[in-house]
Amino acid sequence: MAFIRWGGRCAQLLATVYADGRSKQITLLSIPGFHISEADKKIVAKKFPSIEVDWVSIARLLAEGPSDLLEKKTPSEHLDMAVVEKHLRKWAEEAKTAKEAYLLVAAAAVLTEWRATFFLNNVKNYKPNSGKFQNL
Repeated sequence: MAFIRWGGRCAQLLATVYADGRSKQITLLSIPGFHISEADKKIVAKKFPSIEVDWVSIARLLAEGPSDLLEKKTPSEHLDMAVVEKHLRKWAEEAKTAKEAYLLVAAAAVLTEWRATFFLNNVKNYKPNSGKFQNL
């Protein structure tokens, strides 16, 4: 089963695998933003077919963000937004027209921006307008 590990403000999708009686963690994907694209999901599925990934749970974990960095707990509606974003992006991949795909991706991007804004407004040791974090 895959899980998220935070390193500062960046996340990685990891899994624990067992071989020769030993366990080790492998990185399935480095995550630069607040969501995982459908293309990245397909890459993970192709490269690691034996590893189960619950993408809805992963979307919620990404929406929560790194708990030790936030002043306030992530609101539950942000966790729900992450699930809606996931579906919007998936529907965009399946859209019948380019216009529909664009609108679905645009709607998902708005939700991502709202969550990112919450994160930036509530992260500890963040200098507003500088784009820089201190002591991370």
